[in-house]
Amino acid sequence: MKENFLITLHTVQETDGDKDVLDMTARASLRGEEDDYFITYTDEDGDFEGSVTTLHVENGSCITISRKGQCDSHMIVEKNVRHISHHITPYGSFSLGVSALAIDSKMKKNGGTLNFRYCTDIDMRPLGEIEFDITLEKRPLS
Repeated sequence: MKENFLITLHTVQETDGDKDVLDMTARASLRGEEDDYFITYTDEDGDFEGSVTTLHVENGSCITISRKGQCDSHMIVEKNVRHISHHITPYGSFSLGVSALAIDSKMKKNGGTLNFRYCTDIDMRPLGEIEFDITLEKRPLS
């Protein structure tokens, strides 16, 4: 996998009025076409340090997020559909309902942006909202 992109992630998670913000940059790869592409990167710090995350974006309306490492998860964020995702963490496993509130994909072969927001629930009880602002910039391999 050629990690010839720089990914910048800005994530805001809001739960019960509390906001947590995470900013991260990492080397990433981009493959596929404008309307069906994959972004893969390795988390370099935080709770998911060392985990490999892949985002698969289809038709600008469905994002599949797969994470492998100390925390494994597979989550689908799709407009107008509630999906159940399963997460395995060092603290135990759990299922989470996920519903997309917005998805905006402007990706080309040389990079671009992906912004999406979704709400989560456990057993149909609202948990919170998460927003991702992702920028991918082509960078030479070092």
